[in-house]
Amino acid sequence: METGTIVLFVVVGFFGLGSAVLGFIAEGTKLTQDDIEASTTQCVYPANPAFALGLVAALLLLVAQIIVSAVTGCCGCCKPRGGGFSGSKRTIGVVFAVLSWIAAAIAELYFLQGAAWNAPVTRKAAEGCYYAKNGVFRRAAILSIIATVLGIKSYLLFHAVAAPGAVPGTEVVGEPKHDGVAMGHPVAPVYGQSPYGHYPPPPAQGYGHYPPQPAQGYGHFPPAAPAQQHAQAV
Repeated sequence: METGTIVLFVVVGFFGLGSAVLGFIAEGTKLTQDDIEASTTQCVYPANPAFALGLVAALLLLVAQIIVSAVTGCCGCCKPRGGGFSGSKRTIGVVFAVLSWIAAAIAELYFLQGAAWNAPVTRKAAEGCYYAKNGVFRRAAILSIIATVLGIKSYLLFHAVAAPGAVPGTEVVGEPKHDGVAMGHPVAPVYGQSPYGHYPPPPAQGYGHYPPQPAQGYGHFPPAAPAQQHAQAV
């Protein structure tokens, strides 16, 4: 697994799961009916940790979603086709990314709704004192986990390589392509060496290869012996 993928898992998992943990904690510390000071004219909501926990959880989930969308390229819509993954993986990745944002949006609404009804404020008691029901932060926490898992899964689909250890778009110099044409850098011939390699050089244009002909008009005979010297002086 690549280092960038591991870093993404750690960062997104930290923000996404951290949001879920804060949501479960906020569920246990939220205001109940007995905590609200009600009178005939107003409702006093005391300070409690659920308000801050809900806001921080919503922020962490939003950051996790933005990171996943940034590295996958606008939920995969900004990624060019090809790039080492098939069309079916691309489609499934886009679906997972969209579902991740839908789950995150619903979780954000639950977090903000729960935080709003746990804010330390005083409200008018026109029709009674309202408070967040049980399960608001718990549902938000579960949806945060679902959104984080779907976001990471979409990232894996968008970055699934076609062949292990191969990087799309790279070629080795001198390696033949699929069309049978070898690719490489041309080599300049050395002086005195035939540029045709192991092929024999072609014959000279307009001339054949024949043995040399004897000179015209002359025969071929051995040289004559030197003249004999006279044995006796004249």
